Amino acid sequence: MSDVAEKPEVDFEADLKKKPKKGRKPQRGAKPDKPSAPFPGLTRTQCATACNATRCAVSGRNYCAHPTKGGLQSADQNDSAALKRLQQARDQIDVRLDPDRFK
Repeated sequence: MSDVAEKPEVDFEADLKKKPKKGRKPQRGAKPDKPSAPFPGLTRTQCATACNATRCAVSGRNYCAHPTKGGLQSADQNDSAALKRLQQARDQIDVRLDPDRFK
């Protein structure tokens, strides 16, 4: 029992010394990483970070063309650039169309 009495009390009011953080230095000539996904932030339930109330990143227009929320409107079904963006978005979130769906 004498061991407990010999230990000094802990002072919680004392200032703590912070150790400086050592970080990696950027390499010379290193370029910042580009996002590997064509639509960063796009998930099965959320739109991409580039989407807002006035423009969708997938359709390029003022309506949402998220692959699981509605897709392209009929007016844009012939737009090859919009169809390509929609296919890239589907590939990114791994959404596949069932070929037997409309039989």
